[in-house]
Formats: sequence, structure tokens, C-alpha cells
Amino acid sequence: MIKLLSKIAAITALVILVIGGVSAWWLFSGTTIPPTSVIVDTGDTFTKVVDKLRDKGLVGFPWLFTKVGTMAELDTRIIPGRYDFSGQVSNYGILNKLWRGDIVIATVTVPEGYNLRQIAKLLYDKCGVDQKIFDSLTQDRQFLSSLGVGAGFAEGYLYPETYLLRWGLPATEAISVMVRQLNDRLTPPLLARADSLGYNKHNLLTMASIIQREGKEPDEFPRIASVYQNRYKIGMRLQADPTVIYGMGGLSRKLLYRDYKFPSPYNTYLHPGLPPTPICSPGMTAIMAALYPERTKYLYFVADGSGRHVFNSTFDDHKRDIRSIKKRVNARNEAGS
Repeated sequence: MIKLLSKIAAITALVILVIGGVSAWWLFSGTTIPPTSVIVDTGDTFTKVVDKLRDKGLVGFPWLFTKVGTMAELDTRIIPGRYDFSGQVSNYGILNKLWRGDIVIATVTVPEGYNLRQIAKLLYDKCGVDQKIFDSLTQDRQFLSSLGVGAGFAEGYLYPETYLLRWGLPATEAISVMVRQLNDRLTPPLLARADSLGYNKHNLLTMASIIQREGKEPDEFPRIASVYQNRYKIGMRLQADPTVIYGMGGLSRKLLYRDYKFPSPYNTYLHPGLPPTPICSPGMTAIMAALYPERTKYLYFVADGSGRHVFNSTFDDHKRDIRSIKKRVNARNEAGS
């Protein structure tokens, strides 16, 4: 009897040892794989995640992986996002990465002057934001209203900044983050200053967006702002080329004379006052220029061919400088040909 018990104990110990060894091998043995990504979407069950891992060739025994992961409570804590794997990868390494929520965090810089179409592509390229959902939400009045955007259109309200965004985040989150950043920047004193100039927040952003697209050198922004502020105050049409281009859906060429007659609510050559919405996301330099324009009598300006502008108070002087600049540019082009 004692011998039988001893044999059973020995066999049990051996079985436990074998199972333990196999388990350790399954858990810690690594396989070399090329760079591979797995996307965990919001709402994915752990079983769905394991299926995705299996489809990418990362998990060989999905039922066992599911059981171990469930015992580790991964089914209740997995974080949505993109998980990258490469080199030597083991089941333990995969479980550990999922446990830590080691998702890809993308550094996304939204340049000043980008419009919604450009931001949508940037977010898709850099962190996988769905462009169709993004486009829909930027025109969703109810969603935007929940963020404090009463315009029904998000153009101009997504603040240009460098963001750290998890790969694959929902478009709602991306838009919310950028709108909150804008609201944090537009402090009560700045909004009070806007009110003293006759602007609400929407008008301020619209004016700033024109300044942003019109100027290339930030030190000129307050002077450009003075021109539009002077025109705005006397009821003169703003006649801003960037608004025409925006209304045409963007252009890869210079504006032609016929373009100034393009029928669009954004055509400030045809319509007085500000366009219906901002035409891009203005940065803080442009916003501050709109709030604190230079004190000038300028009503006109023209690009001088070097990225800067020549400013004038009268139309006659403006026409003179246009002729002078054209002559100089033509002479330079002929000399270079």
C-alpha cells in the first residue's frame, strides 16, 4: 500500500513537473516575428482581441491564451489602441503588454493655418482617426454644441498644437481634445478684449483665420490685422484672397481674375463683412493680432514677392506699388531666364 502511494505521489509529482515545464515553455518561449500591429478597438471583447492576435500569427493556442488572460483579469482592463510587436515575442510578453496598456502614442503636430480637411488627413495618417467619422462630427451641431461650439461647424475651433494621442482614438476624442485646448487658450480677459472690439468668439476666430492665411511672417500679423480691422469698421468689403480660395475648395494655382466672381458665401469680394466661419485653425499669434492690431490707417496691402507685404492708406498708392512690384518681379524673372 505504501509502495503504491509512493508511486502515485511520484507520478503526480512528475505530471505536475511536466505540466509546469510545458506551461513555462508555453508562457516564456519566444518566437521571432517581423514588426506587427494589432488594433484593439473600443468595445472589443477579450475573445475578439485574442482572435486578432491569432490572425496576426502571434498566438498559437488561443483557447489557452484566453483562459490565462481571463485569469489575469485582462478581460476587464484591456485598453483600446494599437499594440506593436517585433523581434522575440512570447505569450508572457504579449500578456504583459496588454496588461500594461502599452499602446502606441503618436506625436501629432497640427500646424497653424490647417483647415479641417488637412487636419482630418493628418489625424488619419498619424494616429488612425477615421476620416469619415471625423468629417461627420465636425458638422454635427449637437456634438459640437456639447463642446461649446455653437457654430454647427468646427472649422477654426481645433487648436493648432502638438498633441500626444493614442493610436486609433475615436474622432470624438480627437476633436474634444483640440477644442478644449482652444477654450483653455481663450481666457476670459481675451474674450473681454474681443467683445470690446465688437467680436464674439466666432468672429474673433474668423478674423484671426484670415490673418493666419494671409500672412507668412508673424511680425506682420498685427499690421495685416489693422487693414482688415479698418475695413471691417468702415463697412468696406474685406476682399481677402484666402476666403475666395477656401470657398472654391482650395486651389493649387494662383487666383485668376474670374475667380473673384466665384459664387460662394466665403467670397469677401462679393459679400460684405466676415465669411460665415473661420477658414482655418488660427494660432495664438494670429488670434493676438486680431485682438491687438496695429493702429494704422492702412486699407490696402500687396505681397512684395519676398513673403512680405507693402501697405498703403489710399487706393492710388496701392495701385502704384502693385505696378512697381510687378515691374521688379518681371525684371527678376527675365534676368533669371
